[in-house]
Amino acid sequence: VAFAHKSAPRSKDPNLIVHQGDIYDALAVSSAIEGSNAVVSALGSWHTSKKDILSSGMERIIPAMKESGINRVVSLTGADTRAAGDEISLMHKFSYRGINLTNGKIIEDSEKHLQLLEASQLDWTVLRSPIMNERGDINQFKLTDRRPLPWQTINRHSVALSMVNLIVDKNYSKKAPYIIRT
Repeated sequence: VAFAHKSAPRSKDPNLIVHQGDIYDALAVSSAIEGSNAVVSALGSWHTSKKDILSSGMERIIPAMKESGINRVVSLTGADTRAAGDEISLMHKFSYRGINLTNGKIIEDSEKHLQLLEASQLDWTVLRSPIMNERGDINQFKLTDRRPLPWQTINRHSVALSMVNLIVDKNYSKKAPYIIRT
């Protein structure tokens, strides 16, 4: 089951059920996840006016999951998102400051979404990804607790594959690992 806004591309796969809706509509979100075993969120705020899609989504997804008895959620955010307990190198302090100057609302949204999950008591994993592209072998990746360098990238299909794997991989439960190319 996929939940997508109206401008999202549609798959012709007969096994895919697409719920079209707005992430700000709690009833639509609840309806879309009802009957699911887990939720995978690849929401993003980059090309939106409010820059609050991740946190607004989690403000609706978390209660809907609890209401439906769904406990597992895997979410995606950027590598510059800071989580509780992160150790930050000098290079990443500068990188973070630069991202905040140009895209502060995006970082704020990402971190709020992570904080909502940390407080949710759900079985969550937030995958933190560097910039995604089409380069490299999709099977050449690993998860790590070490933040990637600011110029590192990852194949977007590797990210998708990792998120699917994380649905059942409990090694990263209540953690926010990074994905890097190997």
